[in-house]
Amino acid sequence: MRALGYRLARDTMSVHAPLKLALVTTGDPEDPAVSSSVPSSLLAALREVVETTVAISDAPPARQARAALALGGLRGLRLRELLSPADAKTRLRTVGQASRQFATARRRTARRRLAAVDDLDGLIQMGADYPAPSGVPMVTRQDSTVIQAVKAYPWPHLSGLSQRDIDGLVRRQRAAYESAVACCAVTHWVADSIVTSYGIPKSKVHVIGTGANHMIPAEETPNRDWSAPRFLFVGIDWQRKNGPATVAAFSDVRRQFPEARLDIVGDHPRVDVDGVTGHGRLAIDDTCDRTALTDLYRRATAFVLPSVHEPAGAVYVEAASAGIASIGTRNGGAATLIGDAGHVVDPDERGQIVSAMLELCDPTLAQTLGTRARERAELFTWRKVAERLVRAFGFPTTDLSGYADFL
Repeated sequence: MRALGYRLARDTMSVHAPLKLALVTTGDPEDPAVSSSVPSSLLAALREVVETTVAISDAPPARQARAALALGGLRGLRLRELLSPADAKTRLRTVGQASRQFATARRRTARRRLAAVDDLDGLIQMGADYPAPSGVPMVTRQDSTVIQAVKAYPWPHLSGLSQRDIDGLVRRQRAAYESAVACCAVTHWVADSIVTSYGIPKSKVHVIGTGANHMIPAEETPNRDWSAPRFLFVGIDWQRKNGPATVAAFSDVRRQFPEARLDIVGDHPRVDVDGVTGHGRLAIDDTCDRTALTDLYRRATAFVLPSVHEPAGAVYVEAASAGIASIGTRNGGAATLIGDAGHVVDPDERGQIVSAMLELCDPTLAQTLGTRARERAELFTWRKVAERLVRAFGFPTTDLSGYADFL
């Protein structure tokens, strides 16, 4: 391990630790299209706060991947699925990706690529799928544990897995946590699971939050009109994000506030409800769409996304940066991101959604919580997430006093 310290760049007032870290994820961390841009955003932020960050993909070469998926998936095929090639292919991939064979192939790929990096001080694993390689400190980053995911929502990548498959995933995840020098959780919800369900010491688990890829500067939301309630819903997955319940709740709100409006963004169906305007999917990497989305945030007085389940929800940070309070879900980790700048509700209780929306129809309260939300958004930048990840390593001779504290 090299002698470590820090330097302060006076032009940017940024602390740069002379560390060499690796960010390991499945797929190319340099590619913004991977995992909702999270790896690429985090990679860019890490490169701002440490001297060197190397991007490592643990995706096995194509031939090895196919072999591992086949070996791991064949034992999970059922007789009825063999009668349908399409079902068999889907099942083969689902079980194969959850298998020990595929996890082993990923681990070996990561270790081989890490071995080619000289003077590595540590690695950050996006997820927790295999133990740390010998001699290299590892920190994990997680927005949901397997145990939580199985209980919370019928995720496609877990659909149809046997208890044996699930047990294998949990066992490998626990091994990753145990081998890591620290386990970083996006929210307190995840942190609690790592401690209580996996038996990891609380002192080793840290909450780091998340950033968002569409932050709206204060100067882009001047002179917002708070006099009439205008709610904004942004969610691609219409059903999981609880779009139908949001529209139904809004209909109740509009009976008391006829001037209220609701803008919906995402893969939503046609909605013919008074006061509701659908905008379809708006891609932030498209200039026109990004401008349109920013304008919707600029005009909104509150954000509403009471998802059926939401592990974290960077969109709450996005809304906070725009200076509006959020109505989020209790099912998952939204409470960490929203804090005291909004409400979390039971997504199955329409009355709770309605009540929260009615509260934010009060212009004074909406503006007060909006101001609080904008202040809170400063905790959730990719830069600060990166600083917390680096802090988690606990390098004994590195002064990281300028880095963000854990949440």
